[in-house]
Amino acid sequence: MSHGPESYLDDSRQLTDESTFCFSCTPEKKCFTKCCYDINLVLMPYDILMLKNKLNMTSGDFLKKYTSVHVGFGSGLPVVILKMEGPYLKCPFLEEGKGCTVYDSRPGACRTYPLARMAKRSKDTDEVEEFYYIVREPDCHGFKDCREWTVKEWKDNEGIDEYNKMNDIFGELLQAKTESGIEHLNADQIDIFYMGCYDIDSFRQHFLEGPNLDRYMEDPQVIELISKDEKELLKYGMRWVKRKLFGKGCLACAGACGTENK
Repeated sequence: MSHGPESYLDDSRQLTDESTFCFSCTPEKKCFTKCCYDINLVLMPYDILMLKNKLNMTSGDFLKKYTSVHVGFGSGLPVVILKMEGPYLKCPFLEEGKGCTVYDSRPGACRTYPLARMAKRSKDTDEVEEFYYIVREPDCHGFKDCREWTVKEWKDNEGIDEYNKMNDIFGELLQAKTESGIEHLNADQIDIFYMGCYDIDSFRQHFLEGPNLDRYMEDPQVIELISKDEKELLKYGMRWVKRKLFGKGCLACAGACGTENK
């Protein structure tokens, strides 16, 4: 049975950027890559973008080959899970004896481990407030004979900040759904959510190439930007879903201006 990191959170201590912890994950440790088996790894929108580009695939092909999707019981929103493979439920990107084959584009959860990020947006300042917990899985030897880090050093070393920024935009969408009071989406709404957040190539075709009024109502400079920059397109896609489904915010600023679609 797979377990998520939340099963092993050490919530006795909240860590901020200047807090220290001790950890190292190196090939000589006997648990090396054991955490790449039988895991319940939720992929965020930016994870999918980075992985599909690393593998030189369209988002649609990547999602079909490497993921499964279900509607979250609590959220009512589509959740994308990385499919494990074989009898031992191995991560599809793990090569035995060598390690991760997509290491430089690995998901944010893999980068952040053994930390777990907790974040919320302040209603007063609109800033994202975050802290971290340590994940202490019983079979992990990374806490023995290890290097000391500050949380900020770990984030910088693992390239986590960009993932966090993109995940915070996704978090705004989830918050908008909660504030809307909408409990369940219909099938068409789920398709919109899935396309705008996860299937970026389909969203590009729909929004930039297909006949739709939304594109013609947008600033031409914004259209030029998202046509050239896929990361900006993903940001726009998540904001488009936010306004399309939950009627909050303007696309250009992710709702920071407080404008509502009435």
